[in-house]
Amino acid sequence: MGFVSKTPAGTYRANWRDSADRQKAKTFRTKKEANAFLAEVEGALNRGTYVDPHAGRMRFGEFVTRWLAGRSVEARTAERTQSMLRAHLLPQWADWPLAKIDYLAVQEWVTNLGRTLAPSTTAKHLGMLSMIMQTAIRARLIAVNPCEGVRVPRNRAREARAGTISREAFFGRLLPAVPAEHRAIVCAAAGAGLRWGECAGLPWEAVDLDRGLLHVAQVAVETHGGVLLRAYPKTRAGVRTVPMPPFLVDELRRRCGAAVPDARALVFADRDGGPQRRSNFRRRVWLPSLVRAGLLGRVAEVAPGRWAASWPDRDGREQRAEFADEAAAVAHVAASAFGGLRFHDLRHSYITWLVTDGVPVNVVRRVVGHEKASTTLNRYTHTPDDYADRVRLTFADDSLTFRPAPRLTDPGNTALPGPEAHSGKGRPPSGGDGGRREVRLRGGRAEPTQRSRGVQPPRVCCRTAYERLS
Repeated sequence: MGFVSKTPAGTYRANWRDSADRQKAKTFRTKKEANAFLAEVEGALNRGTYVDPHAGRMRFGEFVTRWLAGRSVEARTAERTQSMLRAHLLPQWADWPLAKIDYLAVQEWVTNLGRTLAPSTTAKHLGMLSMIMQTAIRARLIAVNPCEGVRVPRNRAREARAGTISREAFFGRLLPAVPAEHRAIVCAAAGAGLRWGECAGLPWEAVDLDRGLLHVAQVAVETHGGVLLRAYPKTRAGVRTVPMPPFLVDELRRRCGAAVPDARALVFADRDGGPQRRSNFRRRVWLPSLVRAGLLGRVAEVAPGRWAASWPDRDGREQRAEFADEAAAVAHVAASAFGGLRFHDLRHSYITWLVTDGVPVNVVRRVVGHEKASTTLNRYTHTPDDYADRVRLTFADDSLTFRPAPRLTDPGNTALPGPEAHSGKGRPPSGGDGGRREVRLRGGRAEPTQRSRGVQPPRVCCRTAYERLS
């Protein structure tokens, strides 16, 4: 039990023992305040939620050092954590005592970040700060998480949106613009929904060309120190077998050639036989291919030896320049243009194609390696470009069109009175059903007659892009 004692200075000291049986004390101006605080402390001790009032004096930077020492994460995650701490968290909070970081201070910091960073990036920094403060709560250093309830501002002008490409544009524009030696990896993303790391780490032993199957297990993880091969994918659901469409099988056969490749060799290796770097592929292959396909900026020959180029900048303004040859124009647009389709957007497109063609979501989830079907639907499924035609096609069957039923007539083409013309009591004329001969009772059960049975519309069967474009 704690107690309150008066000090020679006329203040009142609350005395108690913490959960480790160490003597603690705190001074207050009045005895009432000391007793109220002591009651809260004793209640927290009884509930097991006691937090030392002096523990929050530890500075954020010191606690982060201890927090990092206790983490066990992948190399790429550790690298990303260090980058976020160094760039934004430690410059703001390193010298703050943990107990002094409150909700208003965090909200102001997040609002300032939102002015220069994308909402998704701002949310990641807030999530890391919240994770650190939650660890401080478990360590009994603070009582509440100041990040709870903090809102990330939306910046729609800078918010990146995942894009998709139609099958017609992929086969007709993008794939022909990709250099022949790199078409197979592009087809693997668009025809099997593989992530970049799954493409870069794919060995030949995981590819069965005869059966048209591809097994995903090994992935490549890119860090500042190099590209590492990891024997397991992003999640447990990522270990999967994916059926390959014919165009992907054909591209892999061309890449394989007549010789039998080493089973452990990478399918999409670089010149040295190792996994490719995403940054190099994006700069040297992907972005120039988008420009040549007309999917990023525009390059056109305006006169012999003169090529005009236009591209959007970061602020959405169109920039223009002229070049002496096409290669220089394409390289400049690829390096200067902002936005454009991402390599990962091919995975978004693949999932959208499957869902749009009626493949069950649980099957799509398994094929693409998602743990939850909600991820497949909410994050990766997008509205196709021809959605309006698909909606109209649902009502294209003539049997679905509403028409008023024709009124019965006698042999002399004189309309018989319907139920609305019968004003007397009893059964209406014309058989007593008022013209409503749609339902027949059988054994106490109502069944529709042949006339009322509507013809079900045929299911709209969308052929795959591979059949349409073959």
